[in-house]
Formats: sequence, structure tokens, C-alpha cells
Amino acid sequence: MLKKLFIKNYKDIENPEVRNRYGTVSGFFGIVTNIILFVIKFSIGLFTNSITIMADAFNNLSDSSSCIVTIIGFKLASKPADKEHPYGHARYEYISGIIISFLILSMGVIFAKSSIEKIFIPEEINLSIATYVILIIAIFGKIIQMMVYLDFSNSIHSSTIKTAAMDSRNDIITTLSVLIGIVVMGIFNINIDGYMGLIVSIFIIISAINSLRETIDPLLGIVPSPEKIEEIKNKILNHEQVKGIHDLMIHNYGVGNDFVTVHAEVSATMNILDAHNLADKIEREFKQELNIDLTIHIDPLELDDEQTINVRKKIKKILEEFDEDLQIHDFRLVKENDVINVEFDILMSFEKKYTKQELIDLLIQNFNDGCNEYHFIINLDRPFY
Repeated sequence: MLKKLFIKNYKDIENPEVRNRYGTVSGFFGIVTNIILFVIKFSIGLFTNSITIMADAFNNLSDSSSCIVTIIGFKLASKPADKEHPYGHARYEYISGIIISFLILSMGVIFAKSSIEKIFIPEEINLSIATYVILIIAIFGKIIQMMVYLDFSNSIHSSTIKTAAMDSRNDIITTLSVLIGIVVMGIFNINIDGYMGLIVSIFIIISAINSLRETIDPLLGIVPSPEKIEEIKNKILNHEQVKGIHDLMIHNYGVGNDFVTVHAEVSATMNILDAHNLADKIEREFKQELNIDLTIHIDPLELDDEQTINVRKKIKKILEEFDEDLQIHDFRLVKENDVINVEFDILMSFEKKYTKQELIDLLIQNFNDGCNEYHFIINLDRPFY
């Protein structure tokens, strides 16, 4: 409902302005709702003299600060590329997520300290029916807030708004814990306020650390989603001249800001001009249809040379018998005087620790061909997806 009311062309999520609007609307929604919840909980916290409720109230206030950071982050992320930042500014969204996580973490630490003090020096708690009613209302308010955030984050695939949604979920759990603690104190007439406050604080700290990890990962570089990989692979292989692809690398500079490089195999008999035109055509399609900047490296593939085919089969068999997970690509024979260079890449997972020389020695020991002298030149590749 909110996005329909306040976001013009809300379905055009590839538009940076629309994306910025999503962040702004979700930010202002969060500021208003969190301030209301803070005022309500703070008033009850003062009345009851409960550190647990006070911690929960100030947690909502910190969420309001986080919403301001969200608005600023989306505003900066929507800026177009410039001379100093040719890849755009979309990663500001990730940076704002990191700041939000640190704000949540600091709030958790502050109230953990206050809760420990309450454990050693407990104070009398004043409870009333209004306490229970307001806490229940606060829980429902946070449920609505979480649903709005999830709707927005799913619409534009935003890790920052998703972090806000997860924080709202955490607030639901913490406020529910507060309510349970208050009920226990009211029924059994025991003061566990400090202990409940410490539990809530620890939960806030753990959630902040998890959110921090999720927002840092995209800056470090993470494996793209299987759906994105399949979309890219299928779109390239949809061209019948392309016989295979490898060395696919996806560099992300923020949501909707991808730069992709790939090696595409075509027949070695293909005219170089035709191969160049094919690469240009595919690159244009990616830019126009997916808004992805694609760069293609063309690899010639010998499909009819009997010697190349036989040598490739033998090497593939040797490597498979040694380790079935090893794969080869970009295979070719290059003749130099009386020596034939066998040049190819071996795809090896990060878990494997074979050296280049170990694999070359393996091939030298097991490859038998009395007719020709072969020199193995290999390159070790790691899977980026």
C-alpha cells in the first residue's frame, strides 16, 4: 500500500530514482513508527522503573537513527557514475547497512552494561495492566513494520532494507521476551528485570553482528546467485555459434550495477570479423535487456582437427582418473618447430591444493605418444561461481 501511495512508477525498480524513492519512503516510515514506539515504551519504562523496557525503548530509538542512515545511503547510492567513480555509487547502500549494524551493536553493548548493574543492584518494578497492553500493541506495531520492510526489500532486492526487516523481527522477539519477563515478575513477585535486560541486550548484539556480516560480504565479493549465473549462461549459449563458455566473472558494484567478463568458445574456422561481430551483438543484448556491462573474450575451439581431439581425450582421461573434479577448457595445440605445445586451463576448486608443476609432472608420466614430442603449458583457474 505504501509503495503505491508514495512511489511513482514503483514497478520500474531498475530506475535509480525509483530505487532511491523506495529507500526514502521506507526510511521515513521507520522513523515515524520507531519514534512512536520509543515514546510509548519509554513512558512505560519510566513508570515501571524497568531497565528491560527502557532497553527495548532505546533500541527503537536507535532504529530511528538507522532509518536516517538508510535515507542518506539510498540518496548517495542513486548518484550517477562520474569521473572519480566510474563504476557508480551504488555501494553506498552497503556502507549504510554497515553503519546501521554498528549503531545496533553499540546500543546492545550499552544496555548489556546497564542490565548487569541492575542484576547486582535491583530496583523495585511497578507493574500495571497498561504495561501489558502497551507491550502487546508494540509487538503488533513491529510486525506491521517488518512486513512493510520485507515487501520493500523483496521488491528491489535491497540488503539494507532487509537488514531493517530482520531488525524489526528481532525487536518482535525482544519485546515478546520483555512481556514474558514482566508476566513472570507479576505472577511470582520476583525481580528478574536485570537478567531479562541482559538477555535482550545479548540478542541485540548477536543480531547486529549477523547483520554486519551480511552487509560486509557484498563489499568483499560473494558468489552470485545461481539464478543470475544461469540467466547469463543461457543467454550467451542461446547463440548457436557459441559452443561453450568458461571463466565467467561477475563484479558487483551495488544492486543493479554488474560488470561481467566471460570467455566464449567458437569454432576455430570462424572468421575473425564474424567472431568480433558476434561478441559485440551479445554485449549489446546484455546492456539493453539486462543492464549488464558484458565483456566477451573469444576462444577458438578446434572441432575438426583429429590430433587435437585425440590429445584432449587422453589428457581429460588422465586428469579424471587422478581427480574427477578437475575440468579443462581453452584447449589448443600450438606447433613450434619439432615440439607441440599443449596449452589449456584446468579448473580447480578452492579446496584443491595441487600445484601447477604437480599436474604437469602427472601428464608427463602418463601421456604416451611415440610419434610427437609434447610440451604441456597449463594455467590453473579457480571457480568464481
